[in-house]
Amino acid sequence: MAETTLIPEIMIKAMAKEIKDGDKVAHGLASPLPILAMAIAKLTHAPNLVFLSTAEGLDPDLDKLKLAISSADPRLSKGAIAFLELVDIFDLCQRKELDLMFLGGAQIDQYGNTNLSAIGEYSKPKVRLPGGAATSYITPIMPRMVIWAARQSKRVLVERVDFKTGMGYSEGGDSREKAGGWPLELKVVTNLAVYGFNEKTKTMRVESIHPDVTADMVRENTGFDIDIPQGVPTTEMPSEEELRIIRKLDADNIRYSEFR
Repeated sequence: MAETTLIPEIMIKAMAKEIKDGDKVAHGLASPLPILAMAIAKLTHAPNLVFLSTAEGLDPDLDKLKLAISSADPRLSKGAIAFLELVDIFDLCQRKELDLMFLGGAQIDQYGNTNLSAIGEYSKPKVRLPGGAATSYITPIMPRMVIWAARQSKRVLVERVDFKTGMGYSEGGDSREKAGGWPLELKVVTNLAVYGFNEKTKTMRVESIHPDVTADMVRENTGFDIDIPQGVPTTEMPSEEELRIIRKLDADNIRYSEFR
């Protein structure tokens, strides 16, 4: 794995870069990194971001935000301009008014499908996972998604998920659209690299590799033949201002909890 102690912050920065000014953005449960990415974006390049919190607060006051272990902790809604239930976020999604969603996955396959349900055979699993909540509902109708994984390995980035909880590009090519899914822009951010997808085949490919990470490290921790283009760039480091924001909002270092 990478030696730098700033991998969480690098991932947060990479996720924040996917947010555009004016986006309406939501995150799921157990999402410390996406919450901080949304906060960085709103306090820097995307001041008109609409922050939709799992804690049901709309645009909470970031000066009062203190990251909590639970992404649904009501304290994360301090200073919110309004409150809305999760069903309202699903409604926004159905109406094509939710721009970007951050989601996790115990397994992520080469087409960006995710598994949060079971490892092994579903009826007799080796591991029963917590489930995807609204993942199966949201993923086919989202226009943009960012999936993150804090501990990339061959067990996480797999050729094919054991159970398809969330739809990425389905079986590749135009299979997502044929299955009824809406067109999608998808990125995957891990502790090793940032990944996009081949425009035609919809298979995962490396867009940037984090500092102190090598192409061989990426290959060794990927469960399929990953496309690493020649001259792939290094992932951008967070600025001093972005680091200051992260450390202020997460003084208890909750962002490191996913890496233990």
